[in-house]
Amino acid sequence: MALFPQPTADPADAVDTYDIVVCGGGLAGATLARQVKLRHPGATVLVVDGQAYPVPVAAFKVGESTVDIAGFYFAELLELRDYMAQHHLPKLGLRYFFGAPDRALWEAPEVGLSRFSRCPTYQIDRGVLENDLYEMNVAAGVEIATGARVLDIELAPGAQPHRVAFRDRDGHERAVRCRWVVDAMGRLRFLQRKLGLQRETDGMFNAAWFRVRGRLDIEDFVPDTQVEWHARVPGRVRYFSTNHLMGPGYWVWLIPLGSGNTSVGIVSSGALQAIEEMDTLERAIDWLARHEPAVAAGVARHEIMDFVVARDFSYTSSLVISADRWACVGEAAAFADPFYSPGSNMIAFENTAVVALLGEDAAGAFDETRAAELNSFVLAQNDWVEYSIHSSYSYFGEPLIMTVSFIWDTLLAWTTATPQIYNGIYLDAAKSAAVRAETANLYPLVLRVKRLFKQWESRARRGRRFAFVDYASIPFLHEAYERNLVAGKTIDELVADHRITMTVVEEVALAIFLIAVDDTMPVRRRTLDAAPWLNAWAIGLDPERWAHDGLFAPTTPPRDVSGVLGQLERLFEPDGVDAVGAATIDLDLDL
Repeated sequence: MALFPQPTADPADAVDTYDIVVCGGGLAGATLARQVKLRHPGATVLVVDGQAYPVPVAAFKVGESTVDIAGFYFAELLELRDYMAQHHLPKLGLRYFFGAPDRALWEAPEVGLSRFSRCPTYQIDRGVLENDLYEMNVAAGVEIATGARVLDIELAPGAQPHRVAFRDRDGHERAVRCRWVVDAMGRLRFLQRKLGLQRETDGMFNAAWFRVRGRLDIEDFVPDTQVEWHARVPGRVRYFSTNHLMGPGYWVWLIPLGSGNTSVGIVSSGALQAIEEMDTLERAIDWLARHEPAVAAGVARHEIMDFVVARDFSYTSSLVISADRWACVGEAAAFADPFYSPGSNMIAFENTAVVALLGEDAAGAFDETRAAELNSFVLAQNDWVEYSIHSSYSYFGEPLIMTVSFIWDTLLAWTTATPQIYNGIYLDAAKSAAVRAETANLYPLVLRVKRLFKQWESRARRGRRFAFVDYASIPFLHEAYERNLVAGKTIDELVADHRITMTVVEEVALAIFLIAVDDTMPVRRRTLDAAPWLNAWAIGLDPERWAHDGLFAPTTPPRDVSGVLGQLERLFEPDGVDAVGAATIDLDLDL
């Protein structure tokens, strides 16, 4: 039985009517269809899917890597925990190597995990997953028009049904009506272009990627005689990380696929690396040989299965969830950057919002204001990720700055973004209001820290170094993970969490500031160490502004920052001293 009453039939317009039509059957559309049927089993769902099944395995689409938000979405909200464990690979977090063309990989500073996480995340093969979701959705009663092409989406005002016209696999034109319509057609951005909603992002960022047949394992780049290097991540499991090889204005990914093959990608800032040097397979291999020769040598031993280029891949929109009962999800909505694997996170936020609104609409409780709030939340998530990543490209090749920046971003992800999906905060007005009241001053602090990193990059002395940082060994990150990646919390518990979070991020911000001052102007650091307490909302690397901005006039009660500062400083040693990151602690974490 449908969720909504069927409109009165018009003999001149005798077409089928659905509760929701999803245009596009890729990852975003297929997961939305599954989530709708799980939450609302009686819903009538049509997916207009341009793909023909089975889709190719391995040499298919980019977007293989997930982090905590998406891991929870797949395992819990889509009820795929057992399936993901059986058919896809576990992920060993995000891993970074800061090398140089003339330096062996085992000499490069490394940031990553030594063990798998308590909360699973995955390296997925898109071809395998989309084929399996197709079978699951058909079994659940989703109608799927495969090999079809959307011709038009006619949006209707008020409570009138929308109309979707498409050409089916046999070349026949069809039309259907629906209460809700969702664009999941990827970078075609059908509704955005139709409605003039596109919003571009600053800068140009590009990517080139391909798959190789078989296992391209970063562990094989280092000889077994480098015993210490292999021992710090036991079991030769670095392969299961999303491995990032970092350099000035670029990063190279190595991602394993459940099919047994490996994805290789180059992502770069157009201001710092020319896409024309990597826009064909031959040029990309030549570029790797110059910048990441170990990867190029490894690729040379494998068959290359495909090659794709995406120029200026980042974009957003002014509207992705409408009070007029339509939405855009996945890459039809917005795309920031693959650096922190946020694509499936955005799908999780968008799809879950659509499913919630669909249910409220069916219950007669649809609120246009709520739709606008969810739209703002989703776009704000994407906009922040885009700004945070893209402003970092200029210091991707700086091991100290980028590592501290990654630690800061990880802290924010675990304490602010991840709880939103684990506890449905953004879906609940009372929870959202309570959390916002506790974190009202967070955003100005986050901007201050980000500006600090940009100042630091132009003044860095590179006076500290490290061999390996296992970020699971940082106590304040461990505490944040264990406290926040927990579902089913009450409002009071969430409020308490975010009060702690504000305390922790303030202390970490001050600790980062002191480390940056020590690296850029150590004489000034001694002056700051003598201060009883500082204003984290006034940090910066221009001493002439310290008094004016209120650095020495804190607005929060004084606390001892030495604990958090010590946790960070122990990760790095003054240049000239052999160092390994903080001692490994028996923790299970993942980003």
